[in-house]
Amino acid sequence: MKALIFNSGIGKRMGEFTKTHHKSMTVLKNGETILERQLRILSTNGIKDFIITTGPFSEQIEEVCNKFSNLNFTFVHNDIYDKTNYIYSMYLVGKHLDDDFLLLHGDLVFNSELIKEILEDSRESLCLINEDKKLPDKDFKGRVINDLLKEVSINIFDSNCYAFQPLYKLQKSDLLKWYNKVKEFIESGINQVYAEEALNTILDDLKIYVKSYKNHYIDEIDNLEDYKRVSEEIEAFEAN
Repeated sequence: MKALIFNSGIGKRMGEFTKTHHKSMTVLKNGETILERQLRILSTNGIKDFIITTGPFSEQIEEVCNKFSNLNFTFVHNDIYDKTNYIYSMYLVGKHLDDDFLLLHGDLVFNSELIKEILEDSRESLCLINEDKKLPDKDFKGRVINDLLKEVSINIFDSNCYAFQPLYKLQKSDLLKWYNKVKEFIESGINQVYAEEALNTILDDLKIYVKSYKNHYIDEIDNLEDYKRVSEEIEAFEAN
């Protein structure tokens, strides 16, 4: 099992901070950056090999990763990060998708016990929903039928849709099917959509089971309001 972290975004909703820093350099209340926390938790749970996509301030990301001398990193730079969505970064990592992977976005903050449970779950491909959380207006929701993911979108609000976080555990065969569809999108000139747009076209052919995170913590930091809230909320989960 390896990890793929998408860290090629601009993060412009963070205001002045991301004019001089990558968003993953945001320092949480415990003194860690988002990236440091991700690497610490993932490596503690046995992940030693990382693919990280980069865009602005790639040198900051590499500098943090160099602190983790016991881990292996491959950096894949997106030269047109300011003109594409992360679907293009996923396209660029194709030759490195040689194993089962955890896929996650670089602005996610989560607790260690959640990762432990995901990795120990016998189901080969998983995604995360929270059936108790109010559906967000502008963030991802997942449509679920018979415990399987059927759609990921910002614009779905039906009774079978739930709050969703973009962290996946995928067996290699499922990941490659997603990648091949991403490749089709890119080669057709579609590069400014979420990679989930490609995933949605093949979900009926995959078995990506849903796992609830309602007893754990995972959230993304998109703006300064998120930063303040998440920094405070994660403190209750520092022990796990």
